Amino acid sequence: MAKEAINIKGTKQGLIILLDPKRDFEDIKKGLKNKMESSSGFFSGAKFTLYRENQLFPAEKTELESICKAYGLIPNPDAQWPPPVTKTNHIVEISVNENGVNRYSLPGEAALLVKHTLRSGQMVNYSGHVTVLGNIHPGAKVLADGNIIVMGTCSGFVHAGQFGNQKAYIMALRIKNAHLRIAEQILSLNQLKQIGPVIARINNNKITLADYSDKRI
Repeated sequence: MAKEAINIKGTKQGLIILLDPKRDFEDIKKGLKNKMESSSGFFSGAKFTLYRENQLFPAEKTELESICKAYGLIPNPDAQWPPPVTKTNHIVEISVNENGVNRYSLPGEAALLVKHTLRSGQMVNYSGHVTVLGNIHPGAKVLADGNIIVMGTCSGFVHAGQFGNQKAYIMALRIKNAHLRIAEQILSLNQLKQIGPVIARINNNKITLADYSDKRI
């Protein structure tokens, strides 16, 4: 499958919009417009940073930023990619943001909590684990470098371990008519409803489903 010209990552610093350095500017611009259109306003109000290994010309960067701002995104020039890693040595770090609210940094792996149902046309793409507190409707997408947990019915496109992590898994309370992908393995569940909780993972180079309570998995 051809690599997309645009890939959007969610980080603690906001959205990182990754631009494929091998694609020409017109492809990138078209891909960015398509991403913004298909998001149905999901990214509105989010901070963003454009990243490309080969630097953009100033005029190109301005044009791409204008597209993002037209859809309600806010430039964030201070964000870094790859995101910086802070070692905490198992000590909770506490900081206070500009609103006077305490923010806690804990040891562990990066994870994103989505506190709502994802509807058709909405997408989450995160460089870590993702937990969705709701359903994933048909036409919605969740892509993660790590595991994906759905505290509801999964009926959309879900891709865990998207950069080749074959140890990643997908867990959902229910799976109905979903399109599951782990690393490069694909499983389509057309007209099939799994009552869960169900866990999907790779066994013998294919995706298998099992009851999460099954102690053999």
